[in-house]
Amino acid sequence: MEDKQNPLEVALSKQIRVELAEREWSQDFLAEKVGITKATLSRYLKGHRSMPLPTLYEIAKAFGMSLREIMTKAEDRISLEDRWF
Repeated sequence: MEDKQNPLEVALSKQIRVELAEREWSQDFLAEKVGITKATLSRYLKGHRSMPLPTLYEIAKAFGMSLREIMTKAEDRISLEDRWF
């Protein structure tokens, strides 16, 4: 049986990468701002671990965004066939 990643987690990873690129930030820089290791951030972005909500909140805050804003941008990335409704 194939282990398919949650579409929202995939979209959040993509959105975080976009935000990093727009700011020309490295994963090292973001991880330091958030208080986690680069290895942990990498595991979240690769889908090897689910990101805890408090960590996502800190990432959004580091980007100067609200949790709602980053979630909305991520949700907009989910294709219609992957939506739950």
